[in-house]
Amino acid sequence: MDFGFRRSVTFSLTFVTMQVLSTALAPALLPAQSPGIQFDMPAITTALDCVHNEDHGGSATASTHGMREVSFDLVVSSLIVDAAGHLPQAAPPIDHLLIRCAMRDNWPVVDYSPRTELETDFASPITVTNKQERNKSYGISIDGQFPQIGAAHAGADDQDKRSDSTQFDRQAPMQAVVASGTTDRGRGVYFKLRWTAQHVLEGEKQFRVSIAVPHSWRGGLIDVSVIANGRDRALFGPTKIRALAISNFVVAVYRQGDSEAAEIALRLANLDRKLAALALEKESSSGAITQFWQHLLPNDSQSASQENWYRRLVVGHADPYTDKRIRSLPMAARVAVLDYTEASRELTQLGDAG
Repeated sequence: MDFGFRRSVTFSLTFVTMQVLSTALAPALLPAQSPGIQFDMPAITTALDCVHNEDHGGSATASTHGMREVSFDLVVSSLIVDAAGHLPQAAPPIDHLLIRCAMRDNWPVVDYSPRTELETDFASPITVTNKQERNKSYGISIDGQFPQIGAAHAGADDQDKRSDSTQFDRQAPMQAVVASGTTDRGRGVYFKLRWTAQHVLEGEKQFRVSIAVPHSWRGGLIDVSVIANGRDRALFGPTKIRALAISNFVVAVYRQGDSEAAEIALRLANLDRKLAALALEKESSSGAITQFWQHLLPNDSQSASQENWYRRLVVGHADPYTDKRIRSLPMAARVAVLDYTEASRELTQLGDAG
């Protein structure tokens, strides 16, 4: 009797334990069900020498300080997908995209495109018509029968009608679909793109940035961050802006016609792709129990920073010779890290030799 009861209790506890474990593992191992946003950028871009008219202010500013102006294009692609990787039936609530970019060497920004653009949802100006109409009417009527005299009728009527009408056109309300400007005291630039009925954020967007560089400049690195923000509409309280997706890119840029700089930029892009694959392989090789404990117990800032060794390396925040996380990588990964660091140094220091 007691033995049977003990077996029943043991089975129930085991079932509850496995149920809790599977519930805790689900957020860590299963993809999110809500639609997501994916970003992509080319790893290499070419810088062209800018030729302006004499009245162009940017060229005069660059030449005043003994520098020349070059421009390069940045292409950002965005794709909205659901958890299974298919196109969703309805787009997620994206309010705007925020793109920031700056040269790793902090060269000043001279010009950028697109500039701030305003649009409206109305096809023409709004016509406003005010119409006032007042009517006044008075009437008196008397009918009577008088014996031996006959019938009598008396009446009076007064009407007053006044109508006023005013019509004018009102300018349609405008909103910024593209807002752009400089950051970091002119060392960086941002682009803010808003999703409207006529302005869709999904697909490819192109931006152009002009910077002032020394005459000996041959190439460098561009740090780019892309953030998709949405609005959380609460039942009570104000609407809040929330980041839906964040991606960071490092783009290698070289001067047009410089074959040596182009070769280094291409080598750097190939190494970046290799390191990204190694980081993804290292992350996926961790067991389910390890992912369970990482999800259950939040990491502190130091351990989280150590895990993201690839991101810290490409943005220049990790020393491959002293970083403990990088030094613990397999030999093939450490060799790729050193090759990437060397190629990055070569590209940014090409102009020093000239």
